[in-house]
Amino acid sequence: MRLTPKEFAVLAELAKHAGRVLTHAQLLRAVWGPAQQDHVDYLRVAVGTLRKKLERDPAHPELIRNEPGVGYRLSA
Repeated sequence: MRLTPKEFAVLAELAKHAGRVLTHAQLLRAVWGPAQQDHVDYLRVAVGTLRKKLERDPAHPELIRNEPGVGYRLSA
């Protein structure tokens, strides 16, 4: 399984802060840059693809958890 550079960057950012919730804006700034911090759709696509590649059951994620209305957390 190969990750795209953006998928890898999202995963790396989540891993740096494993167990903590990172907001959509934090992840977007870190991976796509400050000009893209309002484009949550970029993040949703990357996380969806990561889940398909990494999770046993992408419909019921255990690794990359969604915090509704806030962001994502990588389970520690």
